[in-house]
Amino acid sequence: MRFDKIGSDIERALAGLGYKEATEVQREVVPLVLEEKDVVVKAQTGSGKTASFAIPICELVEWGENKPQALVLEPTRELAAQVQADFTNIGRFKRIKATAIFGKSPFAKQKLELKQKSHVVVGTPGRTLDHIEKRYAKFGESALFGY
Repeated sequence: MRFDKIGSDIERALAGLGYKEATEVQREVVPLVLEEKDVVVKAQTGSGKTASFAIPICELVEWGENKPQALVLEPTRELAAQVQADFTNIGRFKRIKATAIFGKSPFAKQKLELKQKSHVVVGTPGRTLDHIEKRYAKFGESALFGY
């Protein structure tokens, strides 16, 4: 799978994950997100939506930055865990750390993970808001936000 402006670390991870060709949604969305444009995407399950935003976000992440650079909100803890795993797999050769925060999981453990280097936070709205209100999750103005 080849995209302009996607580095070899991400390309290598995608090849290892079995990605061969970009889907239609990925061909349309990846270049826009790389340009840091706002997008709203509606597509069928299995169309590659998660990779369409995870690929460019992983590419844009600055590894040395010690605070979250992207926030992805998911409606359920199952989706949050799945998307966190996708970010970890796509960004593995760039050593991208994705943290999942959601209810029915120990708050203290999530707090510790957020204190460590975390490039991408994937969470459910309620638990994410709890961490923000308690100032455990801090996002700068330059953070990319998505849903």
